[in-house]
Amino acid sequence: MRQASQLHALLTTSGSLAHRPSAEHLLNSLAGCLSNPLHLRYALKLFDGLPRRTTFLFDTVLRACFRASAGAEYPILLVRRMRRGGVSTGAFTFHFLFRSCAVARASTGLCRMLHAACFRTMFPSSVSLVANPLIHMYASLGLEDDARRAFEETPVKDAVVWTTVISGLAKMGRLDEARRLLLQAPERNVVSWTSLIAGYSCAGRAAEAVHCFNSMLSDGVTPDEVAMLGVLSACSQLKDVKLGHLLHFLVGGKGIRMSANLVVALIDMYAKCGDITRAQEVFDTVGRGQKPEPWNAIIDGYCKLGHVDIARSLFDQMGTRDVITFNSMITGYIHSGRLRDALLLFMQMRRHNLCADNFTMVSLLTACASLGALPQGRTLHASIEKRLVEEDVYLGTALLDMYMKCGRVDEAILVFRRMGERDVQTWSAMITGLAFNGMGKDALEYFSQMQRDGFRPNSITYIAVLTACSHSCLLNEGRLHFNEMISLHKIHPQIEHYGCMIDLLGRSGLLDEAMDLVRLMPMQPHTVIWGSILSACRVHKNIDLAKHAAEQLLKLEPDEDAVYVQLYNIYIDSRQWVDAKRIRMLMEERGVKKTAGYSSITVAGQVHKFLANDQSHPWKLEIIKMLEEIAHRLKYAGYSPITSQITVDVDEEEKEQALLAHSEKMAIAFGLISLAPNLPIHIMKNLRVCEDCHSAIKLISKLWNREIIVRDRSCVSAEWQLTYLHWNCTPLHTEAHYCVRFWYVSK
Repeated sequence: MRQASQLHALLTTSGSLAHRPSAEHLLNSLAGCLSNPLHLRYALKLFDGLPRRTTFLFDTVLRACFRASAGAEYPILLVRRMRRGGVSTGAFTFHFLFRSCAVARASTGLCRMLHAACFRTMFPSSVSLVANPLIHMYASLGLEDDARRAFEETPVKDAVVWTTVISGLAKMGRLDEARRLLLQAPERNVVSWTSLIAGYSCAGRAAEAVHCFNSMLSDGVTPDEVAMLGVLSACSQLKDVKLGHLLHFLVGGKGIRMSANLVVALIDMYAKCGDITRAQEVFDTVGRGQKPEPWNAIIDGYCKLGHVDIARSLFDQMGTRDVITFNSMITGYIHSGRLRDALLLFMQMRRHNLCADNFTMVSLLTACASLGALPQGRTLHASIEKRLVEEDVYLGTALLDMYMKCGRVDEAILVFRRMGERDVQTWSAMITGLAFNGMGKDALEYFSQMQRDGFRPNSITYIAVLTACSHSCLLNEGRLHFNEMISLHKIHPQIEHYGCMIDLLGRSGLLDEAMDLVRLMPMQPHTVIWGSILSACRVHKNIDLAKHAAEQLLKLEPDEDAVYVQLYNIYIDSRQWVDAKRIRMLMEERGVKKTAGYSSITVAGQVHKFLANDQSHPWKLEIIKMLEEIAHRLKYAGYSPITSQITVDVDEEEKEQALLAHSEKMAIAFGLISLAPNLPIHIMKNLRVCEDCHSAIKLISKLWNREIIVRDRSCVSAEWQLTYLHWNCTPLHTEAHYCVRFWYVSK
C-alpha cells in the first residue's frame, strides 16, 4: 500500500495520472492490496478524481469494496452512479455485488432485486459467470429455495457451480439433499466431498461423515487438509481409535502438510478416544513450538481425562498462554472438583492482563455456585457490571444460578429482572432455584408467567416444575403438571420426571401409588428413585417396603454407605435392634465405612472445615466457649435437644454434648465469632443435616439476629425435607430478625 501511494504521488507530479491506462493500472493495484476501510476511502478518492469512469473502473472499485468488507451500501451506491452516468453493467459488476451482499448479509429483498436486475440486463451467455456468486449469496443467507432456483436456472453448470450449491446446502443442514446432488454431479471434487463430510460431522452424524470420506477415496479423489480435519472430527465423536490410527497413517501416506490445525485435530482425536499416550507423541513430535494451539489441545485432552496435574505441568511450561489455555485449565479444575484452584487461576489470568471471555466467566460462576463461594461470585458479577465481558443470556443465566445456589434469592430475582434477553434455560434456572429454596408456589407462578410471555416449556423446564411441586408438597399441582406435560406439550416423561413424581407421592404418604408408578415406568428405576422410596418409608414407618427398597439399592450400589445407614436408622426408629445390629455387621463384612460428615465455612477467602467434635482448629478454645454460650441461650429459650438422634447407649448429658459438637454447629459458632454481625453465615454440609441441627439453627438465627444459610450437598431424606418445609414453606423475609435457609442439591 505504501508503494502504491508513492507511485500515485509520482504519477501526479509527472502529470501522467491523466493517462487513462496508468490510472486504471494504479486503481487496479490499489484494489489488490486493501486491508482496512482507510485504504478503501483512499481508493474511492482516487476513483472520484478520474476524468472518465468505465465499466472496468467501476468493477475494479466494486472489487475493492468486496476486499475491504465494506458492506452492501457502497456497492449499491456505485451501481446507481453507473446507471446515472450511462455506464453499462457487466457480469463482473454483478459478480462483486453478489459477493459483497453475501459478506454483508444483505436483506433478502435487496438480493432478489439485484438478481432480477442482473437477468434483465445481461446476455444469456454471461449468466454462467455470475451463477456461482449468486448461488453462494443465497446459500450464505440461508435462502435454500432461492439458491436451488438460481442453480436450476443456470444454463451451463460447471464443476464450480455444482460445488457451490452442494456446499451451500450442506452448510444449511440440508445434508441428504446435498448428498443426492453430489451423486448427480458430473464431476465430484475434493471441495464438494469435504463440504459434505464437514456438514455431517458438525451435525453429529459422524458415521455418515466417515462413510462419505470412504466414498471420496473410492471415487479416486485425494483428500486435502480440510477433508482430514472433517473426518478426524467425526472420528473423535465416534471415539474409534483404530480408525484414528488409520487416518493418522493416511496423513503421512498422502503427503498432506502437517499444519497447526491438523496437529490440533490429531491430538484432540486421540485424547477423545482415550489414547492420551499417542496424543502426547503427536504433541512431542510436531506440536511443541511457539504457537499455543497444540499446547491448548494437549492440555484440554489431559483435563478432560481427569489428569489435571499433568495438564498443569504443561501449562506451567508454556511460553505464551492465551484465554483458551486458561479456560481449559479452569474447566479442568472445575470438573475435577478443585474449585478453589479454578478461582486462583482466574486471578492469575487477570495478573497476566488477559481479558476473560464469556466462557471463562460462565465456568467460574458455575464453580462459585458449586462451592457456595458468594464473595467470589459477587466479584465476578462486579466484573460483568464493569463491562469487562459482553453480557449475554448464558452469562445472565449462570449468574442467576450462582445466586440461587448461594441462597441469595432476592439478588437472583434482581438479576433475572434486569436481563435484556431470556430463553427457556433462563426460566428453567429461575424455577429450579426457587424450588430448591423452598418457594414452590413462587416457582409455579414464574412457570405461568413464562408461558404467558410466549416461551414453550421443554423437558428440563418440567423437571424444574415437578421439583418445585415435590419440594413444597404440592400434590395436586404436581399431578396436574405431569399430565399436562404429556397431553398438552407432547413431552414423553424421562426417568427424572418419574423420579420427581415418585418423590412427591412418597412425601405425601402415598407409598402404594408411588410404587404403582415405579411399576408403570417404561424404564428401570435407578438409585435416586429407590432412595426416595426408602426415605419416604422412614418418615411413614413402612418397614416392609423399606427393606425392599434397600435391597434394590444394594443391588445397584453395594458399596454406598448411605443405604446401610438409612436402613440402620429405620430399624433403630422401629426398635428392631436385631435387624439394626445385622446391618452393622453387614457393613463390617463388606468393608463399607460411613462417610465422615463435615461442614465448611468461608471466612476472608479461606475455607475452614470442621468435623464433629473437632479439636484441630486454631480457634478451638474460642469455638468451645461460643458453643457453651449457644447451649446456654438455647436452653434458656426453652429448646430441648433431640437426643433420640443419638443411638449409642450413653446417658442424656453425653448425648446432648454429642449433639452440640456436630460439625454444622461448630462451623456456625466459628462464624458467629469471626464474621461481622451484618454478614450472613453460609455453611456447607457434605451430608444430611440432622433434625436437631435443623431445629437448633433455626433458633440460633433468631437469638443472634443473624441470617444463616446452611447448604446440604447430599441427597436429603424425605423426613428432613418435610421438617424443613414445615417451618420454611413461605418466603423467609416475613420476620426481619429470622432467616434460615437450607439448600438441597441432589448428587
